[in-house]
Amino acid sequence: MKKTLVALAALSAISAFAQSSVQITGYFDRGYTALSSTDGTASTKTLGSSAGTTRIEFRGTEDLGNGNNAGFFIESDWADFGGATQTATVTQAQKAGFANGENFLSLGNANVGTLKLGAPNSFTLGNVTGVASPAFSTGVGSAYSVKFSIANGVSTGADGYAGTAQNSSTTTTAAIVGARAIRINNTIQYVSPAFSGVTLGVNYTPQNNNVTAGTTAGNTVGVTEYALRYTNGPVDAMYTSAKYTAGSNGVYQSYLKFAAASGAISGAQNVLTSSETSTQNMLGLTYAVLPALKLHAGLGQFSSNDDTYKGKSQQFGATYTYGAWDIMGQMAKVDDQSATNFDRKITGLGANYNLSKTTRVYARYEKVDYATNQTAFAGSEVKRTALGMSKAF
Repeated sequence: MKKTLVALAALSAISAFAQSSVQITGYFDRGYTALSSTDGTASTKTLGSSAGTTRIEFRGTEDLGNGNNAGFFIESDWADFGGATQTATVTQAQKAGFANGENFLSLGNANVGTLKLGAPNSFTLGNVTGVASPAFSTGVGSAYSVKFSIANGVSTGADGYAGTAQNSSTTTTAAIVGARAIRINNTIQYVSPAFSGVTLGVNYTPQNNNVTAGTTAGNTVGVTEYALRYTNGPVDAMYTSAKYTAGSNGVYQSYLKFAAASGAISGAQNVLTSSETSTQNMLGLTYAVLPALKLHAGLGQFSSNDDTYKGKSQQFGATYTYGAWDIMGQMAKVDDQSATNFDRKITGLGANYNLSKTTRVYARYEKVDYATNQTAFAGSEVKRTALGMSKAF
């Protein structure tokens, strides 16, 4: 009896010292989306995530005492059969695997800040979609989706490449969607506590540059990203700067490639040239004019060391809330200043009717022009319309 009481007392003391919890959260989205393009073969009708990324999240936190805490976060998102077009590309419908989204181990202190190790989301992603824009996420109407981005250069968010760093297109024979900074593995992230509304953030991904054979994978791009954010009263302002650097031997990364003619999936290599650099800078601002009305704006700049990628971006938007309704709109444009010189723009509109704090029905619309300063070509203009429902949990 005495041993049992001692054991129970010990367990009680441990429980009081280190309070821990594990949660399963996520988001599920299904919308009917119709895409029409001036390239008729690209026009599709699908059922999938149109206002956000369907995902499931596992998160855990532990109070270590004295203001310290430890935790983990694992996110998996997927493109299931319901979100794939009924074509040969259906072989890629289940291309996503477990923990393919944001994931990291964290250690935090209320006075020192938070350290994350793994693949946390980039600060630029949060800036473009959460500060400089209404809440379109990366879905239809967003200025940071698989159909449109406000930057060119090295991307860590290309659809279907599982985080592999790759160059955005520079060809004039197809639409130039752009590049996105989403997340990349092997990242160390630090976020400071807030001081008078100001927080600082740093991302660092070490570069690997040992492999010299062009047909051998192994080298990886190095990434440094900085963030400065001020949130106080009606103002939410954020500046982010991300830089990708390939080593002197170049970067050769393996990924799965789909062959449209045969429908086969095969290994291929993504190449970043030796000593290539690519930067993406963004200044975002949200200002609450009224409790129900928020204005958003963003100014961006991107470049590379050889001017293959060079240009600027602008975006302006507004969010108006009336009862259960959220009404959103934005316009964004890219001024391409490289030799390719293909400017593009997007208009996005959206409406949510919130059935509860976690459930909504929505409508989305976007119109994209990939060649505003050039002669139109097949596929240079695209429209997407979506009607759907989403549930957070």
